[in-house]
Amino acid sequence: MARVVVITGASAGIGAATALLLSKRGLAVVLVARRQDALDAMARECGPDALAVRADTTSRDDVRRVVQAALGRFGHIDVWINNVGQGITRVPSQLTDEDIDYIMRVNVKSALYGMQEVLPHFIERGEGHIINVSSMLGRIPYAVFRSAYNGAKHFLNALTANFRTEVQEQHPGIQFSIVGVCWKPKTPCRYPFWNTSTSRP
Repeated sequence: MARVVVITGASAGIGAATALLLSKRGLAVVLVARRQDALDAMARECGPDALAVRADTTSRDDVRRVVQAALGRFGHIDVWINNVGQGITRVPSQLTDEDIDYIMRVNVKSALYGMQEVLPHFIERGEGHIINVSSMLGRIPYAVFRSAYNGAKHFLNALTANFRTEVQEQHPGIQFSIVGVCWKPKTPCRYPFWNTSTSRP
């Protein structure tokens, strides 16, 4: 039985690249994003073991529906990748209430909903892997103009660590990983998703 990976933000960028890579390796992928046309195109590229689910991951109801759709099609989920994220360009002295609400909704709440909604399934199975795509700015906030994004990714890192501590106390088979971009000048970007945990999809 193929392993099943849910990828949010799968219509472009890191999410799309990850979906293509995993599908070529024989994994089933559940592609989640808001743009139906882009999702359908990506599903065609990934092959018959791809399921496209249009959803807004800042809505808990939509995320719950993704879990149900994945289980309805494949019967189980092995890995959940919270990849949705977005930044804004504004120095901290100029941030507004709306800026903070937006950046937290997209970068933190979307991941929180994913972790909380898939967790009961992982507990029932006794295993699973949650991967949260973060950023080096969540550790070293040197880009002042990305202040809100820096803070959101720092929040995500702490939330992931706390989730890991809570869940693994009783369910050691459930893994949590935080990954970020690995980049070197004049070389391709690589995203070592599977190098931060003892379990592999």
